[in-house]
Amino acid sequence: MKKLLAAVAAAAFAAMLACAAPAARADTYPSRPIRLVVPLAPGGSADVLGRLIAQKLSEKYGQSVIVENRPGVGGNIGAENVARSEPDGYSLLFGTIGIHSTYKIYPNLKYDPSRDLQPVVLLAELPNVLVVPANSELTDTRAVIAEGKAHPNTLFFGSAGFGSSTHMAGELFKYQSHAAISHIPYKGSGPALTDLVGGRLQLMFENLPTALPLIKSGQLRALAVTSPTRAPSLPDVPTIAEDGLPGYAFTAWFTIAAPAHTPEAIVAKLNRDIREIMLSKDMQAKLADLGVTPVPGNRDVKATAAYIAGQTQTFSQMIQAAHLTAR
Repeated sequence: MKKLLAAVAAAAFAAMLACAAPAARADTYPSRPIRLVVPLAPGGSADVLGRLIAQKLSEKYGQSVIVENRPGVGGNIGAENVARSEPDGYSLLFGTIGIHSTYKIYPNLKYDPSRDLQPVVLLAELPNVLVVPANSELTDTRAVIAEGKAHPNTLFFGSAGFGSSTHMAGELFKYQSHAAISHIPYKGSGPALTDLVGGRLQLMFENLPTALPLIKSGQLRALAVTSPTRAPSLPDVPTIAEDGLPGYAFTAWFTIAAPAHTPEAIVAKLNRDIREIMLSKDMQAKLADLGVTPVPGNRDVKATAAYIAGQTQTFSQMIQAAHLTAR
């Protein structure tokens, strides 16, 4: 009997330690540098915002937050790398709509983003902007639609890769307007924008923060923004809905995510701390300059997961209806 009681007591103590372990790790987290994988090429909106977050987290934690660019397969190479990392909070992912909600465009992924990644926090949302080279003869949204119908597949739009926000904004445009424009995927917005400025592409539905400097410098011309309302940083540029395609609306969004099974206490800590950073006055000013809107302050881990689930359902339906697949 004594042996049985001792065994029961030992098991209970072990269970107590197991339950306490994640909390203990969270109390001392982080105790070493953190790796933040940005799964797209340098120069795009994800890279710019990811580096801002890394800097602020590093200042807050007193630990280095090292940004690592791992582009390819619409961000899924970097995302899979994080998903297969140790779930200890030291490998994080700068997540995108393409990774979390439009991944079904890739039928042969070697991981499941909805199962293998843990969304930590919804960072921000932003409009995309329909841009053309400065010397383009396309003057507005109506002209793009008319050209796409009159001369099918002679207009090419670039994107950061299959399933990215810059791709899906264009596919939604095609789906609703019936304009036959052709998609050219890149390994990030940076190289696509280089070709657009050089006239090797005809248009892009680029994230506003990345396109804005090129618009202001005169290298690109903004025709319309994808959001339901005009962007404060481009008040004279109409929405696509205003400019010839009623009912069109699209916004991109970003997250921080971790490998599945990361301790709940660490995930909750990161959620609280990153929301605090995003809503700080200093960060708000930087985000406003970029044309980025931070999400409301009440996006805890549960609310973040619910939002992503809703977006995934919406885009999965569109991908199926439009027969979209990466090839």
